[in-house]
This record gives sequence, structure tokens and C-alpha cells, in this order.
Amino acid sequence: MFIKQLIIKETYPTTKNIRDITFQKGMNFIVDAGKDQQKGNAVGKTTILRLIDICLGARDRKYIYNDFETNQTNKVLRDYIFKSKIFVDLIVGKDMVSTENDIVLSVGLFERAKRYINGEEQPYSRYLEELNKIFFDNNTNVPTFRQLIHMFVRINQKNDNNKFLEFLERASNDTYENIYSYLFELQEQSVGNEILSLKKELSAKEKELSNFSNLNNIKSVDVINQKILLLETQIEDLNKQMDVLINSKKFKENEEKISEIKIEYADFNDKLDLLLFKRQRVVTILEEAQEEVSQSIDINNDILLDFYKETLNLIGDLHKEFGELVTFNEQLAQNKVNYFRVRLLKLDDNIAELKKSKEKLLKEHSNIIMLIEDNKIDEYTNLQKDLAEYNKELGKSKSIQEIYRYLEEEVEEYKESLNKAEESSSIVDANIGIFNTEFTKYSSQTNGEPFMLYKKDKGFPLGIDYVKSSLSTGTRKSLIIAFDLAYQKLAEILGKSVPNFIIHDIIEIVDKVALNSIIDIVNSLDTQYIVAVLKEKIEGNEKIVDEDIVEVLSESNKPFGI
Repeated sequence: MFIKQLIIKETYPTTKNIRDITFQKGMNFIVDAGKDQQKGNAVGKTTILRLIDICLGARDRKYIYNDFETNQTNKVLRDYIFKSKIFVDLIVGKDMVSTENDIVLSVGLFERAKRYINGEEQPYSRYLEELNKIFFDNNTNVPTFRQLIHMFVRINQKNDNNKFLEFLERASNDTYENIYSYLFELQEQSVGNEILSLKKELSAKEKELSNFSNLNNIKSVDVINQKILLLETQIEDLNKQMDVLINSKKFKENEEKISEIKIEYADFNDKLDLLLFKRQRVVTILEEAQEEVSQSIDINNDILLDFYKETLNLIGDLHKEFGELVTFNEQLAQNKVNYFRVRLLKLDDNIAELKKSKEKLLKEHSNIIMLIEDNKIDEYTNLQKDLAEYNKELGKSKSIQEIYRYLEEEVEEYKESLNKAEESSSIVDANIGIFNTEFTKYSSQTNGEPFMLYKKDKGFPLGIDYVKSSLSTGTRKSLIIAFDLAYQKLAEILGKSVPNFIIHDIIEIVDKVALNSIIDIVNSLDTQYIVAVLKEKIEGNEKIVDEDIVEVLSESNKPFGI
């Protein structure tokens, strides 16, 4: 699938094309206007490449007007994009001549803008799935489109180094193994997808087991096993202690009745204690009252008479004769004595009645009461409480043990399934050999030294090494280009559906000899090489014709015209 055209257009208030770039097979340079123009690196060359990437499913459309490194926003450009409802159309096709089967990918750059394929609106996830079918003929969507396309679109890659094989920001070695297995057809893809799925499930289950162990502070499964053994021993010991105190079977059978009797017996004791306390208080008060009566009899009436006369002089008429007051005082003291005598008799009756009821309870439940009085039931209850706590801890520990064993078994099952899947898969190493035939040739031309690709036994699935040890005159960037071009040739040999284009930025560090070799290789392949470069880097190069420069940008002619 080739890139044929990129159109930037306003859709509000009317539709108007503001930039139209036509691409060709072979070299496609996006350049600045040249030495007479200032700031050749800030005219929007990489922006054009980003717009292509956005049409190819890149999610972050805001980086068209936001600087990724400084996080500064070009407010003028952002407001223009939002106000004019800017869309980007990318027209792709299976060949560069016929337009019959061309596909238009259309993406809005403003907030909440939609994505379309041939005019049909697509949710983001379905948009990517359709791109996977269009560019890779991949109907299973494994690997995903964005995982695959990054090997063909290398924009703003900070890692133009020996890690360029790792072209995704975050991906596991297993994911890369699946991606390269797909791209190089190293095994049946359905088997490769199954292996990747099993590896992901195994990794998730191992993580679940690890999280469960950390959550429950399991340093070793043997810790749980030993804890269960100790708890079971302790529970057995508690049961023996309880059996020595009380017949546990009979106690359990009559536990509710025993509890009732214990409460009733305690209630009798509490009530008796209260009545005895009240009786003692009444006896004390009665004795004091009797003392008052005795004292009132012994008082000399002459003294009382003198007191009466003094009071009469101070107050006046007392409305009572002296004799009446003496009699009233004696009666008052005697009434107090009489009251507390009656109160004492009543308390004695209550105490006798309560003791009688207690005696009845003792006779009816003498065995239980004996246990209560010996504090054996309290001791038994405490042991019973301890037993309940140990049983609870045992239940918790057994539950942890059971879950741990279940997770452990699941991990082993996934490992077994993965081993079977890997044993049943056949690796086609021949395709790496075919690739290396081209890669060593191209890297010799671009870097002055042949490199090769090889499969690694563990860790990251692939590695790159020298074919022979000598000093390389090329750059890492030219090696990346050689790698990507070699893959284009491999895909052509295998007849594999992949993008027929490579998109790079920042090739200024590639020297003229390497660049000329790259141009020769590109022109020999059925592919496109789309690249942003300073014009001064390619000016005067006899291998580059005018048609190879597909767009010229400047300070006054930026991608959006502002």
C-alpha cells in the first residue's frame, strides 16, 4: 500500500484545500526553501510527517500545535485549527497509477473530531482495526496496527541507536517477539498469536500470585503450611483442656440452658447483695433513730422552756403551747423509729424469699451451680473464646492456602500449555537468512560495513551484529534506513502485505555517500522513502531530481499557511 496524496483542508464555514502534496514512488523529500530562508528547522517539515502519522492512527493530534519537548502551545495555530475545523486526508492505494481502489483516510485535528475511511465515520478502535486490514491484510488484529506501523513510520525517535529495533515506547519482549514473528513470518501466525496470548495470561497470573503473596505477607508457602499445623495442634490442646474442665459434649448440648442458669444464679447473688446492703443501712439508721428518742427523753424540760421563751420573744406568737411542742417532738422521733422497724421487717421478708428461690435453683441444678461456683464455667468460656479465635485464624489460613494452591496450579497449567504451543510451532529461520542477504548488502553500501540480524535465545527476540569486525564509516541512522529498506525487499520476496513506504525524519547526519546509496536502493525497490531534510543537505546532489522534492516549506509557507 502506497501513500499517494496528503490534503490539508478547512471544512468550516466552507470546504477549502489549504495544502495538497502528491507523493511518488521512490524518493520523497520534504524540505525548507533553502539558504535564503531563515530557520530551516522550524518551518513544519516534521509536521507534515506527523500529519501522515495522525492519519495512520496516532492518537495525540494536539502535538500539531503543542511542542512535545517544551509543552508550549501555538495558540494561533490551535485556534485556527479549531475555528476552521481542519481535516487531513491521506489517500493511499495499492499502486501509484490506478485510482480505482484508492482509500481516503480522513481525520479532524480539532477537539472531539471524527475519523473517516472513504467517508464512513469510524470509532477509534475500529479505525485502527480497519487500517490493520488495509495495510497488513491482518484480520485478527494481533499484532495491533499501531504496534506494526511504528517500524515503517519513525518520527521523532530519540533512540536512533542500537535499540532501534525496540520502536515502541512500552512493550514487553513477548510483544516484540509476536510483532517480529508476524513481520518476518517466522511461524504460523495463529500459533504465534496463541503463544503471545498464553504468555500474557501467564504473566498476568504470575502477577496475581505475586500480589496475593505480598498482600498476605507470604514469604513462602511453607510458612502457611507450618502455621496451619501449629494452629491445628493448639486447637486440639484447647479441646483437651475444655474436656478436663467439663464434659464438652453435655456442655454443648445444654449450653443455652447453662447460660440461662448462670445468668439467673448471678442475678440472685446480685439481688441478695443489694438487699443485704440496704438492710445494713436501715439497721444503722434505726439505731440512730432510737438514740435520738433516748436523748429526747433525757433532755431537761427547763432548758427547753428557756429556749421556747427566747424564740417567742424573737418571733412573737408561735401558735403552740410549750407542752404541745414537747409532745410533738417526742412523737416525731418515735415515728422515725417505727418506720425503719417496719422497713427492716420488709427487707428481712424479701431476703428470706430470695434465699428460698436461690435454694430452689441450687437443688434443681446443683451440678451446674457447683461448676459456676468453682469458676469452671468462666474458665471454660474463656477457653471457648480462645478456641473460636484459633478456629477463625485456621479458617483464614486454610483459605489463603487454598487460593495460593489454586493460583499456583493455574500458573503451572499456563506454563504447560505454553510449552506445548511452543513445541508444536515450527520456526522458519530461512526468512531471516533471506533478510540478511539484503541487509548485509544494503548496510555495506550505506555504512561501509555489513551487518546482520540474528535471533536471540532469551530477552529481546532479535539482535544486530557485525558480519566482520572492522571500523564502520557510517552512522546509526543510515543503518536504520538499511534495515528498513532490507525489510521492504523481504516483504516483496515473501509477497507479504505491508506498507510500501518508509517515513523518517532527521537524516542530516547521513553523509553524501550513504545518502546516494540510499537513493539507489530506494529507486531499485517497489517502495517510497518519505523524509524531512534541510534543503542544503541535498542541494547539488546529482542523484536527486526536482520530482523527488515533493514539498518545499518556509517561514511564509508553513503547512497550514499561517
